[in-house]
Amino acid sequence: MRYPDAHKTQTRQRIVAMAALRFRAEGLAGVGIANLMADLGLTHGGFYAHFDSKEQLVATACSQALQQLNQHWRQLLEQAAPGECMAALASDYLSPAHRDLPDSGCALAALAGELARQGVTVRQRVAGELEAILATLAHARQRDGQPDSALADLAMMVGSLSLARLIDDAALSQQLLQQARERLVASK
Repeated sequence: MRYPDAHKTQTRQRIVAMAALRFRAEGLAGVGIANLMADLGLTHGGFYAHFDSKEQLVATACSQALQQLNQHWRQLLEQAAPGECMAALASDYLSPAHRDLPDSGCALAALAGELARQGVTVRQRVAGELEAILATLAHARQRDGQPDSALADLAMMVGSLSLARLIDDAALSQQLLQQARERLVASK
């Protein structure tokens, strides 16, 4: 039986969405194609109707996750008053809720170390999304009347969130998030 094109598109999107979630929760190496497909009620062989390789899936899933983050940030910026843009982004990104939900959170904070060791296809796709994210951060600083520090802002945000997830001491983790938020807003 042949499925309509829309079914194939929907199935591919289900695979990408589940992979993005699982990669962030379990790491790239921790997710096998057979288990991923089984969790979706699909066959391992069916994977190859949508992707040539796991690398292609990693590139697609991580790219989509970063696009979603950037879209979320753009929505926050639309709602933020000039002068409050970085505060809105920092408060949202460096929150306990974001820290506690890595599977639906920032792919950079969850996977940066693993992504750096991926092939050129994955790194190029992620780099393309990073450019868009950096442009959003630069726009936030511009709306706040501040000089562009997007690279440093992103490094502080991703690094702080990653470390906050690593720390077992809840009070220390919260303190790290708070100090990073304050530093990002104070750099006016």
